[in-house]
Amino acid sequence: MAKTDDNQEGYFAEIPLRLYFATEEPIAIKDIATSLLALEKLTKRFPQMLQQLTKVEIDGYELRVERLEAGSLLEDLIVKFFFSSPEKEQAFKDFLENHPMGKAVKAGVGGLAVLLVISQLMLLYKSFAGDDSPSIQANHNTIIQIGADQLGITPEEVVELAEVATEGNRKQLFSAARDVLRPVEGHSEATVIAPGLEGMPPVSLSPEALSEVPYDADLNAAEREIAYQNVMLEIRALDRDKTDSGWWGVLSSAVGEKRLRLYFDEVDIDAIAFRPVVYVDATVTYRHDFNQATLVPKHATITHIYAAE
Repeated sequence: MAKTDDNQEGYFAEIPLRLYFATEEPIAIKDIATSLLALEKLTKRFPQMLQQLTKVEIDGYELRVERLEAGSLLEDLIVKFFFSSPEKEQAFKDFLENHPMGKAVKAGVGGLAVLLVISQLMLLYKSFAGDDSPSIQANHNTIIQIGADQLGITPEEVVELAEVATEGNRKQLFSAARDVLRPVEGHSEATVIAPGLEGMPPVSLSPEALSEVPYDADLNAAEREIAYQNVMLEIRALDRDKTDSGWWGVLSSAVGEKRLRLYFDEVDIDAIAFRPVVYVDATVTYRHDFNQATLVPKHATITHIYAAE
């Protein structure tokens, strides 16, 4: 038990986090600072990951730098996890001491978790952007297998941990993951390594995988258009005097029940002004949403109106 910053009694446990950035050239100070600040943001997801492993509720965390070594950068950090009661603190420490995977968590899961989360986010972005990423995918599979071996769980359970850690605001998480890697940006043949348990291989991001990291990725939503023919349009709101505002409708067979703003491209809106349901050709504009990893319909342009039967 120790005193917290507000002088309240607190209960905590500490886990080391070590990362080694192997480069042939020295690393710039600004990149080291960027990496550490981003790492603090990324480790916000560690409590969820450890709660899933230990089944013990964690109430907070703190990341502290223990040691930095220049040249090829070595970051030695400590993650402190806080608990609301001595019982939870003891349950967590019992897990570290007595559970089969406790040794791995206590000895080095921090670095493994960082690289797992970074690799997962890079894959998610590449999928979202429609880019090929064979080296990132292959490296990710290796991290999952080594992580499963070190923790004594299945690869599927490691994947679940990665998914838990990358839920929510993926734009923010991706930016943090990319900035953690800034020390190796522009360095050929660089590697980022997290040490493994004694007798087991370390976890790493290979030079090939790092070469595919999209350091200059644009996270602003991009748009895509998809054309649909002879689909049912339900008019939900209209303005007979305008073709560029006031019209809303639902294209349920194309995009579900989401109400879309409607625009018209050289069609006679009088043909539908008094028809609540019509059949049309429409082009739906979608925006890519990285947070939801999907296409979100934005609005529809009506290009043809079929005559009433």
